[in-house]
Amino acid sequence: MVRVAISLGCLLAAAALGAPAPRLAGAPKPMVADKIKDRFVPAPYDRQKIRGLLGERMRVNLDGRLLHVNEAALLAGFRKRPGNQPWIGEHAGKFLHAATNTWAYTGDERLKVLMDRMAQELIAAQLPDGYLGTYTDDQRWTSWDVWVHKYDLIGLLSYYAVTGNQPALDAARKIGDLLALTFGDGPGQRDIIKSGTHVGMAATSVLEPMAMLYRYTGEQRYLDFTRYILRAYDRPDGPKLVVSLTTTGNVFHTANAKAYEMMSNLVGLTDLYRLTGEEALLKPALAAWKDIAANRLYLTGTTSASEYFQDNGELPGEESAGVGETCATVTWLQLNWQLLRLTGEPQYADQIERTVFNHLTGAQDATNGNFCYFTPLVGKKRPSATISCCLSSGPRGISLIPELVWGMREDGPAVLLYAPGEATIPVRDGLEVLLRAETRFPSDGAVTLTVRTPRVARFPLYLRVPSWCSKFTATVKGEVTEGKPGQFVKLDRSWLPGETVQIQMDLPVRVALGGKSYGEYVAVLRGPQVLALEASLNPLVPYPHRAAPKSVNPAGLGLVETKAGPNWPQAYMIDGAVAGRTQPLVLVPFADALNYRVWLIRPERSAVGPVAVTAFGRESWSRAGTENGSICDERPDTYRNTFTARPAKQDWYAVEIDQPATIARVMYRHGRLFSNGGWFDTSEGKPQIQLKRTAKGTWETVATLDNYPNATANQAPGLREGEAFSVRLKEPVKAVGIRILGKPGGQFSSCAELGGYER
Repeated sequence: MVRVAISLGCLLAAAALGAPAPRLAGAPKPMVADKIKDRFVPAPYDRQKIRGLLGERMRVNLDGRLLHVNEAALLAGFRKRPGNQPWIGEHAGKFLHAATNTWAYTGDERLKVLMDRMAQELIAAQLPDGYLGTYTDDQRWTSWDVWVHKYDLIGLLSYYAVTGNQPALDAARKIGDLLALTFGDGPGQRDIIKSGTHVGMAATSVLEPMAMLYRYTGEQRYLDFTRYILRAYDRPDGPKLVVSLTTTGNVFHTANAKAYEMMSNLVGLTDLYRLTGEEALLKPALAAWKDIAANRLYLTGTTSASEYFQDNGELPGEESAGVGETCATVTWLQLNWQLLRLTGEPQYADQIERTVFNHLTGAQDATNGNFCYFTPLVGKKRPSATISCCLSSGPRGISLIPELVWGMREDGPAVLLYAPGEATIPVRDGLEVLLRAETRFPSDGAVTLTVRTPRVARFPLYLRVPSWCSKFTATVKGEVTEGKPGQFVKLDRSWLPGETVQIQMDLPVRVALGGKSYGEYVAVLRGPQVLALEASLNPLVPYPHRAAPKSVNPAGLGLVETKAGPNWPQAYMIDGAVAGRTQPLVLVPFADALNYRVWLIRPERSAVGPVAVTAFGRESWSRAGTENGSICDERPDTYRNTFTARPAKQDWYAVEIDQPATIARVMYRHGRLFSNGGWFDTSEGKPQIQLKRTAKGTWETVATLDNYPNATANQAPGLREGEAFSVRLKEPVKAVGIRILGKPGGQFSSCAELGGYER
């Protein structure tokens, strides 16, 4: 008996275990058996029901998002080439992946009709030679064309895996044949590295579905194509993924550090390892995982800023930093899911829990299923219905939740995530075990787990003990078993039908230090959840960026559960201070927060210095900066500059806020000086200070920064990094924005801080 699990989340564990699932009994079986047997096999999609927080988020994903996609917009680029953006073709495949997973779980007939129609329309757009992109003939295989075909394959193979639809497999074969004919080392064939962006990683990520296509067809040419991709990695202009990660173990120093595309390749490598058993394919994924988890992972379970991995410990959290692209969040989830299945090891389930209960659900609009492109740790969530890569990726992540909760771990059922609901898990020789969980997790750590079997049967039951949990007990008939954090409790016994396991885990409150990016800040966590200061629940906190917990010792927080209304199922009050004054603070889970701060200033810093009423507003500047950082984070060590190949006649930096604030003084902090720029040239006048009174108003010059030192285009002033210059206005002004405007010195200017103050 061979267990088979595929990287797309659609091939059901029930079929792999030889126990057909009622609705999906006719799902096709792979033609090629995996060389590596998965050590964790998820419960069959259609034999489980998840309730509570996760169940509700899946319902919203279906009713709010998937059933309301704009079919015409997703298919327009195929129906009339070229598409209106280079990667417009990815969305149809992403939809089919999310929809087939969701239909496999729900059996929703509305969704079945929609996904059938989408699949038929997509297949109908395929050209006779197998091409299914959105480019004109003269532009084939440039930019994102291979990437689009990757998602065509993922969508079509996902759909085939749960429906057995032969035209979908035929269309996928045609794509595979065209790719194998077009790209390779032979005469007249194209170089796949030159046919995609980000050092070729966008194109080579087609590795994942090509391995899948081989699994379902057994056609050697598709496996040969995956070998070609491995060779292409090492071309002089290639990403060197396997070599770089195996030798350096550092994603920041691999290729161009583009997070989404790199992890997409790693997902493909792990599945190819499953198929072939070649250890060399697993090593780069393990090395990358270790590096990301140790050096590039946010508290909330995402990675990347402005879509790229950053240097060790660089984890900027404000909106301007482009935190945790949802595509990267979902692909990090997929990488952990692959490694969990391959190894059965609990550290991957720990990361899955962190991501699912925080950044994945945090990026989703809980009312309508829309998703944020970026989801900051400081700022506002801005979910959108606009077609984007992230709005298409987010529903895929939510649709994977049934793969993550429970299943078979080697020789017995296992519970990985604690959620109310039930699942039927095929164990062996026709024996099926029904697990039913009753719990309020994550708000409460008590779980009643009922184990239903058709007869007395002996098997081990595995219960994951979260790494954050300091006390975990599992009680069966008065016999108590204690668990260790980050491991599994193994209950190996003869089970009577209907026996219960009483699980009790504490949900400890912890205080996390801000590390390299937020050295003067801390964050509060409870159980698996990161908590955030929600602005709407703290009307007496006028300066959220100066809000501090009373203590950095968890025991001194005084955290208690509080009521905050129907929109806030969980809310907690802690003892705190704002700008040095005692003030209780209300925190909510990051997944529920809307306008918020995860990072709270350390108690000893709350009352230090004046308060900028424009702090953590929306930043903009005249040209994209080359440095990560913020100009309104009250930190002089982070800055922007306007360096490009050519200097501009004028540079500006601006901060805007949602509600008017009284501004009596404006302060500008210089960023850094370089030999070729970084200052303002004052030969034609000192930098100007401008205000905007309303959101749609114009910028008005209200003062000049007269105390800024004299400088010319070629001679820099004697400035210290972070040096401050301020100007007091003639009279206080109610405004929603401040801006500094000046002529760049050398080739560019720089700005570390720009703030407006009431006094």
